Amino acid sequence: MTMSAAAVIRALLAVAAMILFGTYYFQKKRDERVKALACKAAATAMPGLLLLLYGMENGGLPAAGYWTLAAVLFYMAADVLLECRFVWGAVSFAAGHICMMAGFMSGLAIGDFTQEKCGRFFWIAVVFFCVYMGAACFALRRYIFHLRAKKLFLPAAAYLVILSAMAASAASAGIIKGGMSGAVLAAGGVCFVISDVLLGQNRLGRKRSRAKGAAVLVLYYLAVYLFAAGIWMAE
Repeated sequence: MTMSAAAVIRALLAVAAMILFGTYYFQKKRDERVKALACKAAATAMPGLLLLLYGMENGGLPAAGYWTLAAVLFYMAADVLLECRFVWGAVSFAAGHICMMAGFMSGLAIGDFTQEKCGRFFWIAVVFFCVYMGAACFALRRYIFHLRAKKLFLPAAAYLVILSAMAASAASAGIIKGGMSGAVLAAGGVCFVISDVLLGQNRLGRKRSRAKGAAVLVLYYLAVYLFAAGIWMAE
């Protein structure tokens, strides 16, 4: 899909706004907590705003677009909840992931959603799920005892399953769709997995790394932006 000059400018302005809001949150999250959390959620909202504008210009969004908007709302809520009630923040993120998975599948349902395509989607997703789940478990293996001690092992495992399933669905949908829109969907899933693994390491480790915290934020915002971009870039 060829984007108009106005659409390109909006996309770039949204990126700039995400950088500004995200930077303010990162710099002021200890000194000005309320404003910082508002900015954190505002940065997440930018891709959703772009989707709304895209829908207004094109007479509405495809089903995948509405599911993505729902996911963005859950992610915005999680941005705040994660800082106040970490477990509830994870629950909100999980709900967003489920909405995103629904969006990936509804996006593929456009046209002839044959049994062959359905089977291909499933098996590609299974392969990527095993890859993502295995990589996440390996990266977080040293914190298993800590999670068990705090009785958080099962919630953490459940979240990793949902996260890996979402990222695997993104990879599968991206491969089947092909093109640039498919590539950005797959890349968004990878970014989200890496971001959450780094977040887990930073939260559960003895010392929190500021550099790792910055990487978590950048990859998270990039993932959400790529998921939304996969809608308006679709042919």
